[in-house]
This record gives sequence, structure tokens and C-alpha cells, in this order.
Amino acid sequence: MKHIRNLWSILKQEISLWKNEKKDLITGILYIGMITWLFYNRIVCMIFLSPFLFLWMRRQRTRREYKKKEILRKEFREMMLSIGNSLSAGYSIENSLKTAKNDLLMYQENSMLAKELHLLINHLKINEPVDKLFLDMAERVDLEELYQFAQIVSIAKRSGGNLIEITTNTIEHLSQTIQIKEEIETMTAAKQMEKRIMTMMPYFILFYVRIANPGYFDILYKSFAGMIVVTISLICLWIADSWAERVIEIEV
Repeated sequence: MKHIRNLWSILKQEISLWKNEKKDLITGILYIGMITWLFYNRIVCMIFLSPFLFLWMRRQRTRREYKKKEILRKEFREMMLSIGNSLSAGYSIENSLKTAKNDLLMYQENSMLAKELHLLINHLKINEPVDKLFLDMAERVDLEELYQFAQIVSIAKRSGGNLIEITTNTIEHLSQTIQIKEEIETMTAAKQMEKRIMTMMPYFILFYVRIANPGYFDILYKSFAGMIVVTISLICLWIADSWAERVIEIEV
């Protein structure tokens, strides 16, 4: 009973998130409707496929978070390059952050990191420690590279090392790491497009055959063995899609 209550609370929490994800919800319903029409030709099968709507919404949310992280990572690289150039030119940490903020606003008008830098600069004016401010910023942004940078700045402040030199070296290392990730994304972009085409191709073929020859799949829709065949085929398509997505994901 306890497990059922926990599951129900998770489902309610998940459904509550859908209020701000109406576009993905409508797309998911249409996708399930298309699957029902292509593979089962029975509207009642949408009820049995409806649990996959939860997986669809979670997957779309994960993709949005991934895209958001990629944008933040590119902004972070620009921020690091700007801070590194300013420190090398003899600027103070505060002036380097101001320059980085302006450069980010030129790079992207609605930059999230520019807003965070603006907040950080305002706190620096009231003499709050820069290492604590970077750690707080890293927690809010939730970006691994920024958290690593904040930790190194914090260690440098506590150990009494040359903050500007350590920061410059760290910026160079993190910038190289991010650049490698961007190069990998560029090299795998063609494979990602191929994956999307290969994923959608079976659905387009089924759609074409159903339109061109409406009775061609009747034996699958009207027999129990046919229903098993289409179900296995659908599961294989989903497994292949998931497997292909994992193959083209390369972590650095």
C-alpha cells in the first residue's frame, strides 16, 4: 500500500509539471494517436499506450535540460575567455567580471550567466568573499564546469595562493575542455541527423502504405497474431531509438 501511495504522489507531481509543458503534452498525445492509428487501427488502444505519455514527457524534459546546459556551457566558455583576457591585461577580479558581463550581453541578449554576474558584482560591492559568491552562483546555475571553477577559486582563497594566476590557468583548462566538447558535437552532428531520419523512416513508410493501399495491413489489425507482431515491432523501434541515442552521446 505504501508503494502505491508513493507511486501516486510521483504521478501527481509529474502531472503538475505538465501545466507549463503544454506544447510537449499536445505533441505527445498526437504521437500516441499516430502510433495507435498506424500500428493498431483501434482508438481504444490509446488507453493502453497512455502510460508512455509519462515517459515521453520525462524524455522531452531531459532534452530541454540538455539543450539548456549546452547553451550555459557556451556562455560559460565566453565568460571564462573574457575573464582570462581581462586578468592577463591587469584588470582586477571585479572589473574582469564587469567586462565578462558586458561581453555576454553582446553574445546573447538574454544571457542567464550575465544576470548571475550582475548579481555577483552587486554582492562584491558590499565586500562579500568572491569564492563564496562563485559557489552560490554554481549552485543556482547547476553547471559542472562552473562548480569546478568555483571550487578552485575557493581553494585558492583559503590557501593564500596567487588568485589571479590560478584563475587564469583554470580558465585556460576549462576552456579547452569545453572546446573539445563543442568539437565532438560538431563531428557527431551528421550522425545525429542520420539517427533522426532512420528513427522516423519506419513511421513514414507505414503512413505511405496505409494511404496508398488502405487494406494492406488489415490482417495485422484483425488477428491476435497480427497484434502481437505489431506490438513487438513497435517495442523494437523504441529500443532501437533509445539505443541509437545512447550511441551518439559522448561524454568528456
